[in-house]
Amino acid sequence: MNSASNKRVLIAAGGTGGDLFPAIAIIEELQKRHPSLQAIFTGSPDRIEAKIIPSKGYAFRPMNSLKGFRGLSSSLFSIPFILIKAYRELLFIIKDFPPSCIICGGNYISFPAGLLAKFHNIPLIIIEPNAKPGRTNLFLSRIATFIVTAFEETASFFPHKVQRSIHHLGNPLRASFLGIKPTKESAAHIFGLNPGMKTILIFGGSLGARSINHAVVKHIDFFAKHSIQVLWQTGTSFSVPVELPPHIHTLPFIDDMISAYAASDLVICRSGGGTVAELAVCGKPSILIPLPGAANNEQEENAHVMEIHGAAQLVYDNALETELEYIINRCINNPELLETMSYNATLMGKPLATTKTANLIETIL
Repeated sequence: MNSASNKRVLIAAGGTGGDLFPAIAIIEELQKRHPSLQAIFTGSPDRIEAKIIPSKGYAFRPMNSLKGFRGLSSSLFSIPFILIKAYRELLFIIKDFPPSCIICGGNYISFPAGLLAKFHNIPLIIIEPNAKPGRTNLFLSRIATFIVTAFEETASFFPHKVQRSIHHLGNPLRASFLGIKPTKESAAHIFGLNPGMKTILIFGGSLGARSINHAVVKHIDFFAKHSIQVLWQTGTSFSVPVELPPHIHTLPFIDDMISAYAASDLVICRSGGGTVAELAVCGKPSILIPLPGAANNEQEENAHVMEIHGAAQLVYDNALETELEYIINRCINNPELLETMSYNATLMGKPLATTKTANLIETIL
């Protein structure tokens, strides 16, 4: 293996945290090993990456032509022209910053960077955080040097001829998830919770999930009746419309997710790739509610795989009002079921995903 000194990595990832954070975790690990390794992130100027990347001290060079672009939901006529403009912007980036490899995190942001890797003979690494790969990763898989998957089942979606490029290593996670986990008691005190009560963590992402939030409001009396304590991340755009009893604890955003998981006996949330990877590494039983209307239906596939493995219960968004109470009751009042789900989640966890992915990338630096 060559030294990674003075090596450069270009990362095209973003649009969602599920695509962005695994790439950040990989770069953090590589730079921990090789402090001289340089990294530049690229993406859309009006998506999550434009705020998160600079806040973490990394260089961010936006593809300004992607501003307002939302992939296949945009005008089909405009898509080729937008992607060509983005490709040209990347040409200017690599003129100043010729990369040793390119890491793509999926969705349309990765497409121009993947083509750049092909035409300039640059090693390409694809990170696929979901059980069902997106269209961009499926297309780029034919030219990828390595494809890193979070789920073993993902390989079946890729063409036969790229199977040897697939490495089932898990979804790279932030360092905070890979150390010693806090106890339930210490984590409960962080949030002002009673560690002796049955506790459910509920969240729907940084902006919240309207359907999940409304379901929580409808079940407030149910939680009280069954002495269930709730840690509820409402999101920054949701105002609770009723007065809450003391056992319902709300926060607009939870930054210390490792402690939030540790404080809970059961988690109710969406089923993005990053979230299910965190649940598995933390060994948390969960009720997963896939985001409806996703173009690739990836969250439903993630939840389905977790349910098949006995690590989670799947509830569809349109069935929250009729099924959620029954499933919560079935889980939270059944310690043996929670223990089994926790064990099965742990079996799916890949705590060495970041380390192993960095090892793989080092072979081509």
